[in-house]
Amino acid sequence: MSNGKLRIRNCALLIFATMLPSAAFAHVKWFCSSADASISPVAPGAVLTPAFALYLGVFLGLLFVGTWIDSWFDRRWPALACTYYVTRSLEEKLMRVAVGAFFLCLWDKGAVVPWSQGGEAILTPELVSGAPWISAVQFSIAAALVWRRTCWLAALGIIIVYGAGIADYGFFHLVDYVFFIGIAGYLALTSFEVSGATRWRVPILCGSLSISLMWTAIEKFLYPQWTITVLTAHPSITAGVAAPVVTVIAGFVEFTLAFFLSTGRGLLRAGAGILLAIFAIAIPEFGHLDAVGHLTIIAILAVVGLHGVSPLHETLRPARGASLHMDASVTLGIYLILIVCFFVAYYGLHRFQFA
Repeated sequence: MSNGKLRIRNCALLIFATMLPSAAFAHVKWFCSSADASISPVAPGAVLTPAFALYLGVFLGLLFVGTWIDSWFDRRWPALACTYYVTRSLEEKLMRVAVGAFFLCLWDKGAVVPWSQGGEAILTPELVSGAPWISAVQFSIAAALVWRRTCWLAALGIIIVYGAGIADYGFFHLVDYVFFIGIAGYLALTSFEVSGATRWRVPILCGSLSISLMWTAIEKFLYPQWTITVLTAHPSITAGVAAPVVTVIAGFVEFTLAFFLSTGRGLLRAGAGILLAIFAIAIPEFGHLDAVGHLTIIAILAVVGLHGVSPLHETLRPARGASLHMDASVTLGIYLILIVCFFVAYYGLHRFQFA
């Protein structure tokens, strides 16, 4: 194949990858009954292939250009990133309604557990418990969200069920769902209006979701067979492209969009909207398991889109006085550091729990 045709093919694959529904995003283990995190992940040497290096280089280039454009929009039209006071009440009500509906669904088995032999879903479909008190806590969480002053009780309930998940499945498995800790933090700060503390509600939400999505992105590199199994069961998603190729590209797409969720400024709302659309588009393909399971994630993305730039985004990006090239270069460096740290953390935590 000539270099020109190879470049055209790679560009086409990247454009295609941005249109993938969430079969290639987030929690593929929900749809893969053979997913077993106790099995050793793929060795580093098998991950760091020439194809991996090629796509990493391409996504670094895309991120550089994207960050440069994001900074330009931020400086040319700063109103795009502004936080408007009028949306704060709407953001809070949206989170309370979405989280309440989610836990009501769990309490009434609305989140179907596709391969279990029974029991209650603790937080997500594959986290199952036979403990009778789980259902009572889930209902209590939903009830506590009716009133603003009792949101801290809902936060406490979420910590309790998250802890139950750790007790049954280990901390390694629950890293996927660290955004629930972010939700608990958001709800606790909603009840206790400590001076200056409420401004950190959205950063906690956004940062925790970014960590969860970047973690599941790394999972696609280290457990590619899970995503390949899902893609094989839904071949229309791949549009004829080899499933292993789609898996690698999808991992980079997810990691990059999750990274932008915590670093974007001028186009932050657009980035949150793209992620939200990806999760929403997948619902018809994967049904109400996907709709219920990702309800809280969709709500967080909606809140980020409504809120705009938060202290988290200001912290992770250079000051606006820096040049566009410097801004993009520093952001690229943070991206590389994070992807290395997530690989090391994934291998390290897996070895710690299962060695």
